[in-house]
Amino acid sequence: MAQEKRESRKGRAAWRVFWRVFFSILALLTAIFLYYLLSSLSLSVETLSLETKAVSPVRIVQLTDLHNTQYGERNEKLIALVAAQEPDLIFMCGDMLNRDEENTEIVTSLISALSSTAPVYYGYGNHEKTWEKRCGRSLKPLLEAAGAIVVDNDYVDLDLNGNPLRIGGYMGYYPLPHMTTADKSQQEREQAFFRDFEDTERIKLLIDHIPTGWVDWDYVNNYPVDVVFSGHYHGGVMRIPIIDQGLYAPYVGWFPPFSKGVYSGTQAVCVLSAGLGNDSRFPRVNNPPEIVVIDLIPKTEE
Repeated sequence: MAQEKRESRKGRAAWRVFWRVFFSILALLTAIFLYYLLSSLSLSVETLSLETKAVSPVRIVQLTDLHNTQYGERNEKLIALVAAQEPDLIFMCGDMLNRDEENTEIVTSLISALSSTAPVYYGYGNHEKTWEKRCGRSLKPLLEAAGAIVVDNDYVDLDLNGNPLRIGGYMGYYPLPHMTTADKSQQEREQAFFRDFEDTERIKLLIDHIPTGWVDWDYVNNYPVDVVFSGHYHGGVMRIPIIDQGLYAPYVGWFPPFSKGVYSGTQAVCVLSAGLGNDSRFPRVNNPPEIVVIDLIPKTEE
């Protein structure tokens, strides 16, 4: 009987140790998860310099994938952070609102506020395109009334700081054989845009929301566009610590090889932003929302 009691006490003691270790590990993992989750709620700034044909510096702030998120009342924190960068141009690179939301005031009020800092160029994302189809009306008049210059299968030429620029916007896969439409006449119109956009000695800056062609299909080595500004992948949503690997990207799937950063080729450079918001069923973890500041600078003499 005494032997049985001793064995019973030993068994209970072993289980107590097991559960202490189990809950300690669980608490640690929960704390780590919450740390990375909370760290993903604070705006960050990613600054980089790109050598181009520019004769003098041009500063661009890239915003993408807001998804109707607000940072402070009426996005006052985001507005202040952008203004602090003193940009020459602001590029909105699509999915600034959600496809199924009627509320356009978040994005239009943001455009109105930022327009006093620098000209705002707006390129469509897949959510804007779907929003227009669902609502049966164009977003363009609303965005332009707020102060944006909308470039949707279109471009604008301007001279800034002595630099001849061409700023274009396209939403989709650039160009054949992979396109986002099966409509032959629409394909022909888009192909005409590609040819016309590229036919210049100006510095070509393209807002192309979906980066798949540029970073996954090696278009940076095939098409002569100086700088492409993309989003859509949300930085992989959840980024695995230490190895800094994104978990998931739309159109690509799990563990995408490219989800944020700068990708350079012989013909183009793609700046892929992790963006500002999220429409995924997964929360952003270890993936702070970001604005990207790009300084276009003259090439250094060799």
